[in-house]
Amino acid sequence: MGVNDHDVTVPLQVERQPIPEGRLTRCLAFSAFVITLASFQFGYHIGCVNAPGGLITEWIIGSHKDLFDKELTRENADLAWSVAVSVFAVGGMAGGLLSGWLADKVGRRGALFYNNILALAAAALMGLAKSVGAYPMIILGRLIIGFNCGLSSGLVPMYLTEISPVNLRGMLGSLPQLFVTIAILVSQIFGLPHLLGTGDRWPLIFAFTVVPAVLQLALLLMCPESPKYTMGVRGDREAAENALKKLRGTDDVAAEIQAMDDEALAARNQQKPNMGAMFKGALAWPMSIAIMMMLAQQLSGINVAMFYSTVIFRGAGLTGNEPFYATIGMGAVNVIMTLISVWLVDHPKFGRRSLLLAGLTGMFFSTLLLVGALTLQNQGADYKIFDSSARGNANSIAVMVNWAANLLVGLTFLPINNALGQFSFFIFSGFLAFFIVYTWKFVPETKGKSIEQIQNEFANRKK
Repeated sequence: MGVNDHDVTVPLQVERQPIPEGRLTRCLAFSAFVITLASFQFGYHIGCVNAPGGLITEWIIGSHKDLFDKELTRENADLAWSVAVSVFAVGGMAGGLLSGWLADKVGRRGALFYNNILALAAAALMGLAKSVGAYPMIILGRLIIGFNCGLSSGLVPMYLTEISPVNLRGMLGSLPQLFVTIAILVSQIFGLPHLLGTGDRWPLIFAFTVVPAVLQLALLLMCPESPKYTMGVRGDREAAENALKKLRGTDDVAAEIQAMDDEALAARNQQKPNMGAMFKGALAWPMSIAIMMMLAQQLSGINVAMFYSTVIFRGAGLTGNEPFYATIGMGAVNVIMTLISVWLVDHPKFGRRSLLLAGLTGMFFSTLLLVGALTLQNQGADYKIFDSSARGNANSIAVMVNWAANLLVGLTFLPINNALGQFSFFIFSGFLAFFIVYTWKFVPETKGKSIEQIQNEFANRKK
């Protein structure tokens, strides 16, 4: 009697083919560069307000007189400029909150295309404000460019994560920070008094926004859309496979396409969580980690240094053009250390968690040293952890928290500095100590791990 007589069905165990390690192909490198140009805008508009701030404040006084035939006090002019600086973060919060929705609506690449239209509008408002004589144009332009940067701060890492092979995800994921630091340094150089930091030429600092926007618009059409988005959201397997072949430089993408297909199938079988659901159940822990990492970045005090370094260096006793050169030196060190981090993040001897702990610890001791140095002077001495169904919402929330903390430190540092003097950086020391302990205890290592592996680690830790 044969087995067919009993109609026995034996299930086949299909073993998934391992995904080969990826390499940095020409298409992948080109796409990463083009997409990350949006991060240049972010860094540039953090740093560009530093050096010309005093010149713009003086112009605001004259502009207010011409517009309203009324004298504006220096204190109110300072307030108007502070609003212009800080409204950047307000726009960033709004843009960050909408980045996930827009990315799913028109695609990662499509969202960045539309985002550059905002950058061109902002450049026109800020660059022409002095010619028109209307300082509110600066405030409106900063709000719009903040919205632009908020969108890009969610879109860029999302796109890079989705096009990167697992073994290159850390290096490519570090590119936005590298572009941010380079842009800050470029804006600081532009603000030198013998370059664009003069009463006549400071509008050109803002008008420069056009250059990276036009460059990215011209090159975006040559970049493929994210294969994961094409597969998971649009459901177009063939287009996703073609895009992945270009990015990987090989036709052998079956294993990676199958992994994307499995993830897309799992996402379709899951109900997409709303914003409230991001803080419940299995999503609560990874969401809390994402929020804490955003807070750690901002509450470390780094943007205080970027916004107010000239003021800080003058308080430390530097005179003349020395604060400007010191600011440029700080920006150069920032770029160099970011380059080193790009190399270290995928180094076999280092984990991302350990590098994060090292960075937080270094900043903790730096704030203590800064308090000590300012005291002596006063005394007269010379990442991704979410599946595709939740990724958009998670990005939006994390980016919004980052921008909210950015707004908080930008608005409160000068009043705190006036009240506490050199001891104000102890506040950041306290925050950094907390985030060091939190990272050591709760943040998992993600290097070389798939989304599935990271989620399993969350589930095991929760048990």
